[in-house]
Amino acid sequence: METGTANTVERATSSHAPQLLGVIASSPLIALGGKEKQAQVVVSGITPTLVSDINGDIKVGDKITASPVQGVGMKADTSTEIIGTAESNLTSSVIATKDIKDDNGKATSIKIGIIAVQVNVSYYAMPQSKINNLIPPFLVNLASAIAGRQISPMRVLVSFCCLFVGFIVAGIMLQAGVRSGIISLGRNPLAGKVLRRSLIDVLLTSLGLLTLTLMAFYLILTT
Repeated sequence: METGTANTVERATSSHAPQLLGVIASSPLIALGGKEKQAQVVVSGITPTLVSDINGDIKVGDKITASPVQGVGMKADTSTEIIGTAESNLTSSVIATKDIKDDNGKATSIKIGIIAVQVNVSYYAMPQSKINNLIPPFLVNLASAIAGRQISPMRVLVSFCCLFVGFIVAGIMLQAGVRSGIISLGRNPLAGKVLRRSLIDVLLTSLGLLTLTLMAFYLILTT
């Protein structure tokens, strides 16, 4: 793939920084490493950089970090170390497409292009939305563990609301069935068999509702 004069996003090594995120270039301002292996690093200024749309389309002002594809950057959508800020849009500079596989082996096609990046290696703290503040971190961690990947706070909120409503409805149905059975048995002691069958039906219906709720909860998190 022809990249022109584009620089690449790498994690360079040096005696002072075992892993340093930076822009590796052919015409650098500084070189890191020993005599045998050096990383030519751009430390400041605007430089053309190879990026992809793995985390979505890149627009002016987006923060750029390293991607799973070696040498290619991507938009930072979480708090992480970044190489700088995009100064141009990816859509206007796409030069190639590449097929990659995720952790589950599913193939995905990504676009790769060259954009101008204002280099400023630093730690980027993602702004917290109001929804993030409403959801306890342990629920986000639990949902992410169930799904096997990072889950957005909105999806976590929807999934747990669905789970909560399902359990509430199933509990109300079960309570109403038991209460109705006790009242009917008090009025007619001879109707024990019919009441037991009715309670079993209510119990099975409640279990079915809980099963559907758990399935919906899992599907919301994983799809």
